[in-house]
Amino acid sequence: MKKNVITIFALIFTVLNYGQDAKQLITEMMNTLGGKQNFYAKGNVSYDYEYINQTAKIHLKSKETYVFDKELSYAKYSEHSLLGDAGKVIEGFDGQNAWVSINGILSTDEKANGIARFLRKTNYYWFAMFFKLLDEGVHHELMGSKKVNGQDYHLIKMTFGNNIGDVKDTYVLYINKATKLVDQFLFTVEGFGIKEPSLMTFEYETIDGIKIATKRKYIEANWNGEIIGKQYTTTNWTNIKFKTDIDTSIFMKQ
Repeated sequence: MKKNVITIFALIFTVLNYGQDAKQLITEMMNTLGGKQNFYAKGNVSYDYEYINQTAKIHLKSKETYVFDKELSYAKYSEHSLLGDAGKVIEGFDGQNAWVSINGILSTDEKANGIARFLRKTNYYWFAMFFKLLDEGVHHELMGSKKVNGQDYHLIKMTFGNNIGDVKDTYVLYINKATKLVDQFLFTVEGFGIKEPSLMTFEYETIDGIKIATKRKYIEANWNGEIIGKQYTTTNWTNIKFKTDIDTSIFMKQ
């Protein structure tokens, strides 16, 4: 009986300790990136965005603008293959609702508005993601350690509680034990019905004291982090500028 009690307490301690360790590792990662407080103190950001998926023949090119308060998101596109040859496309998210205008006319098309909501919320999330990992409703689980290409990593599984985001994706972060940075992560895209993971890798660039993963590529993988796809999808963020003068009316329906 005494042995069983000791085992139970040891198990409880291990579970609690793992949860604390995961949050501590994420906190250290945020600080290494430049600090959560420093990131949000910049207030807003604008940058040039390009997404190329050769397999699905998707090409997106835009000027993105975000305000961190209320997670406002806006994009003016020069290329938007998801809407075909629609013409001049502008998307916005006002903190609650997404909208899209095509050639200056507010769209009522359900598909176009659904795409706008997905891209506005997803693009913002990708940019701010590493500083949002300790947001309320985000769950973490330390899964142990793994060596990849000679580097030692902590593996942290990340899931979302109810009322957090539109879908419940799953992430597995690979935090480099030496640098304390996330070098890669596995992720699902439940919004498009993709339940199997892709592996995202990236290169960091330091801008105004903040490390940003500006050059990204991902490919189909399994949950062991082994690549099974044949073609990378790439995303590049360039001309990043923080703390600029922004007319917040651009985020409202136009």
